[in-house]
Amino acid sequence: MKNIAKYLCLITFSIIFLQIGSYAASIVLTNGVTIKGKLVARTNEEITIQDPDTKQYRVIKAVFVRDLILDPDEQNIQEKKVKGKDLKLRTGDTGESNLLYILQPSVGALPGIAYPVGKLGSKLNLGYGAHAFCDLQMPMNIKATFFKIRLGLSVGFMYHATKSTDASSSLSIIPIIAYTKFQFITDIGLRPYVKLGGGITPVFGGGSSFDPTLAAGLGLGYVNNKIPYLEFYFEAGMMMAFESVRGDFITASLGVAYRFGAPTIITAEKK
Repeated sequence: MKNIAKYLCLITFSIIFLQIGSYAASIVLTNGVTIKGKLVARTNEEITIQDPDTKQYRVIKAVFVRDLILDPDEQNIQEKKVKGKDLKLRTGDTGESNLLYILQPSVGALPGIAYPVGKLGSKLNLGYGAHAFCDLQMPMNIKATFFKIRLGLSVGFMYHATKSTDASSSLSIIPIIAYTKFQFITDIGLRPYVKLGGGITPVFGGGSSFDPTLAAGLGLGYVNNKIPYLEFYFEAGMMMAFESVRGDFITASLGVAYRFGAPTIITAEKK
């Protein structure tokens, strides 16, 4: 019985020790709420931690932090870190999860419409379709958290009925566009962006062709802190396909994307 009691005590203390050791930092917000997790990175503007249960990353703005309490191991790392550099991941926390946090790849879809203008405006009706896309965030050495650059690829399908009875009754276009997105991040979840790209567009209907294409767009993304892995979009743009007859289209679309490794941005009301 004594040996059993010893083992039970040992197991109990081990569980307590592991539970305490699983947190690297305790962050007290200005509204009194305490958040615990693994400390991932720290700058003068924000603190990034990883939730031990959900493994989701949380970015907490420094203006909302009243106190930061580190465990002894983390304090030692803090004392040894190079002045002027961010606090990096501790040993054992590097790997795929950190790569997801850095690149934050996303996949999504943008259903919408395309209005033909110029020479095609008199030949085609309003078109409709959708674009599927994937992109990822470029690592940046600068500490700015309000500006991000993303590189991506989109593949779309747009269907247009023709106005003339002499030609084919429809036109289908499949724009394949590689793009760069310049995105601005705000504290209220809004993310306006500018997108520039180019590629090729296969065109089918009364014959087929493969047209060099340029595309540009202005958009507005929105992320709710309660579901940080989803981003909702509204985008308006211009697409130009170059062939014997140049095709210009004004586009508008609504969509959503799932972002892997997206951090939760924590905010709080000041007292």
